[in-house]
Amino acid sequence: MPIDGLLLNKLIREAKKFEGKKIRNIYQPVHDEILLQLQNGFLLFVLKNPSYLISLDTKPNMPDSPQNFSMFLRKRIKNAKINKIEQLGLDRLGYIDLSVIDETFELRNYKLYFELMGRNSNILLIDENNRILDALKKGITPQRSIMPGAEYFPFYNTDYINILEHDNLDFDLNQQLMGFSKISKKLFLEYIEKFDFITFVAEFTDNSNVYTFECEGKKEIIAFKPINYDYEEFKSPSEGLLNLFQLRSINSRFTELKRKLEKVVIKEIEKYEKLYKKLKSEEKDIKKIPELEKQGRLLQAYLYQFKEKTDSITVDDWETGEKVRIKLNPLKTPNENLQSIFKKVHKLKSKEQHLKKRLKTTQDMINYLYQLWQSIDLAEDIETLQEIKDEMINERLTTEKSSKKKMKRKESKPYEFNYNGFKILVGKNNIQNDKITREADREDIWMHAQGIPGAHVIIKTNKQEVPENVLIFAASLAAKYSKGRFSSKVSVDYTQKKHVWKPKGAKPGMVLYNNFKTLYVEPKQ
Repeated sequence: MPIDGLLLNKLIREAKKFEGKKIRNIYQPVHDEILLQLQNGFLLFVLKNPSYLISLDTKPNMPDSPQNFSMFLRKRIKNAKINKIEQLGLDRLGYIDLSVIDETFELRNYKLYFELMGRNSNILLIDENNRILDALKKGITPQRSIMPGAEYFPFYNTDYINILEHDNLDFDLNQQLMGFSKISKKLFLEYIEKFDFITFVAEFTDNSNVYTFECEGKKEIIAFKPINYDYEEFKSPSEGLLNLFQLRSINSRFTELKRKLEKVVIKEIEKYEKLYKKLKSEEKDIKKIPELEKQGRLLQAYLYQFKEKTDSITVDDWETGEKVRIKLNPLKTPNENLQSIFKKVHKLKSKEQHLKKRLKTTQDMINYLYQLWQSIDLAEDIETLQEIKDEMINERLTTEKSSKKKMKRKESKPYEFNYNGFKILVGKNNIQNDKITREADREDIWMHAQGIPGAHVIIKTNKQEVPENVLIFAASLAAKYSKGRFSSKVSVDYTQKKHVWKPKGAKPGMVLYNNFKTLYVEPKQ
C-alpha cells in the first residue's frame, strides 16, 4: 500500500517538532533507509515501497559499519541545524532546510530533499546553487539527471490540484488530485458525499490523527476518517505507521542481514571447496610416489646402458619380468633425469604429511561452513542472526567489528519444548549448540541429524529413563532443524551427553560422539 501525500502531510507536521534542533548523527540501517539522530529524537526515511518518513523516540538497531551515503551525509550535515521541514504542495516529496558551519568555519546552507514515491524514492543533498552534491540513488533519465553536479529538478507536477489551496469545491473532481492514492481518493469522494468539502479540509488541517482499517483483506492507513469502515484511530501519525509497519521493518532488517551473512558464507564455501579440489589433485601426485621410486631404481640399475639424451628408455623389471618404458626429458642426460626423479620423490614425500593435514583442516572448515549456512537458513529472529554474525566475526569470516561493546542487545535463547514431562532444548546457532551441549548433564540425551548440518538437541532426563515416544519427538525436532527438514525420513543419532566431546581447536558447534543409536523419523511439522 503506498503512503500518499495526505498522510505525508501529517507526518511532516509531526516532524516539525525537530525544527530548530541539530542533527547529531546520520545512520543507514539498511541500504534503503536513512536515520537522522536529533537532539531529542530520530527521523527515519524509508525509501522502498511503501516509502515514508517517521518520527521515533528510540533508536532502532544499527549496523556496525556505516554505508557510503551515510558517511557522505555525516561529513556534510552532521551538527547542522534544521531550519524548517516542508512538503512540496501536497505531493509525496519535500525537503529539510539546513545550515551548518563547515570545517573552514564558513556558514553553509543545504536542502535535504526526500522523494517518497515507492520504487522511485530517493534522498538527495542539494547545495546553495541548487546543485546535487550526492544522492542515495543516482542515474540519468530523459526527464532529469540525478548525478553529482547536476541541477536539481524535483519530481513534482504543479499541474495537479492541491485541495488545500481551495476554500471550496471549485474544481473538477475528475482532474488529477495531488497527493491522493486510488484508495484515498475513493474514500475522499465518499466523505464529501456524506458531509462536504469544507468539513473535510477543516478536519484534515485541524488534527494529526491517522486511521488504520481493513480493505479487501489488507490493512491500510489513511490521513482522514474512512467513514464506511471500522477503523482504529491514532493521535500520532508515526504511532499509526509503527503499528502498521513495525513488523515489516523488523523483517526488512532481518532479511537484509540474513542475505548478507549467507553471501559471506557461500563465498567462503566456494573458496574452500576450490582449495579442497586443488589439494585432491595434488594428492594424486602423492599416489605416484611408489611408481616414481620404482622408475628411479630401474633407471639407476640400467643407467650404464644409456649415455645419450633420449625421450624414453625401455628396461626389464626384475620383479615382474615385464618390459617397462620410462619417459625421460630429452633435454637432459639419463643421469640428470635420474636426479630429477629422486628430487621429485623427496619433494612429494615431504609434502605428503603436510597435505594430509591440510586436506583434513580444509574438509573440517567446509563442514563447519555448511553448518553455519544451515544456522543462518533456519534463523527466525534478528537476535539469532546477530549472534551468528558475532560468531563469524570471531572466526574472522567477516571484517566487520562486533557490536557487543556498543550496546546491550537482547540475547536469543534456544528453542524449548516440553513433551510428556521432559524438557527438550534445540540450539538456534552454533554458539547455542555449544552452550546447551556443554551445560547438559552427563545422563542427558544428545541428538543430531546424521551426517548433515543441523541443530544440537538435548533431552533433559533428570536421571530418568526416556520413553520411546519422547525420543521420537525430540528426533523429529532434530530432523526439522537440519538440512534434511524437507525429506520424508531423516536419520538421527542419539547418545548420552557423556559420549559427546569437542576436539581441541574445533569450530563452534562441531563435536564428535560415540556409543550412539539411530532413529529414522519424519521431520516435525
